[in-house]
Amino acid sequence: MIPRAALSRIDRVASQGRTGPILSACEIDDGSEVEAFVKLSAGCDQGVVNLAREAIAVCLAADLGLPVPKPMIVEIPPEIIPIVADVQVANRLRQSCPVAFGSTRTPGFTAWSTGQRLTDATRPTATGILLFDAIIQNPDRRDENPNCLVQGNELRIIDHELAFAHRLILLWRAPWVLGGMKDLETPGRHIFLRELKGAPIDFTLIKSRWNGLSDARLQEYGRVIPPEWAAAQADIDAALKLIADARDNIDGCITELGRVLA
Repeated sequence: MIPRAALSRIDRVASQGRTGPILSACEIDDGSEVEAFVKLSAGCDQGVVNLAREAIAVCLAADLGLPVPKPMIVEIPPEIIPIVADVQVANRLRQSCPVAFGSTRTPGFTAWSTGQRLTDATRPTATGILLFDAIIQNPDRRDENPNCLVQGNELRIIDHELAFAHRLILLWRAPWVLGGMKDLETPGRHIFLRELKGAPIDFTLIKSRWNGLSDARLQEYGRVIPPEWAAAQADIDAALKLIADARDNIDGCITELGRVLA
């Protein structure tokens, strides 16, 4: 579901991104190289927990037909660290788990900007993204940090390491109960809210994709997580349970989002 790759070259630290991902070359199974942004555990607040959340989120997004860059599980060969010229990057590599999370680079895409408008072509995808973010408890698609790339009528969503943190929230409300998406009502909380508010929305396809998530498929998400991230098991279990519960209560999730968008 998520292929493995090996870090083969480091170019630079990304100009944006709170986790300081590194733009790198990664070697895939057929021996070819792809450019990818590699997220190291040492750059994340919760280490491998954030990497595991990221991996589960992209598996879910792909199954829901939402546009994410191609992900990969990236092995960091120990022999590459001594030849890294940037001392700070070399130190982060040493401090990190030897398995990282990578996303292929998307040339030509630019960051979504405040005031940008959805088109008729992007509105259905944006609706699916908004529901996805509300369900997985992703707080990081805000006006000031959109974590969304755009090129014409194509979108790409990135950076989901802060999702699935609901088990740590006191008095948390599930997204399928009344008020469970109240946080979305905060101005600037989500980049697509203003554009979708008050608009007629057909949730038929979105609902069918959520309903199509089988328990067996969700178990596959869990098996994607490499053993090196075993410390994240409690968070992995919580994420998979949230996805399954949301699937079983998708009508309630849609109703609550409809309330917010009314």
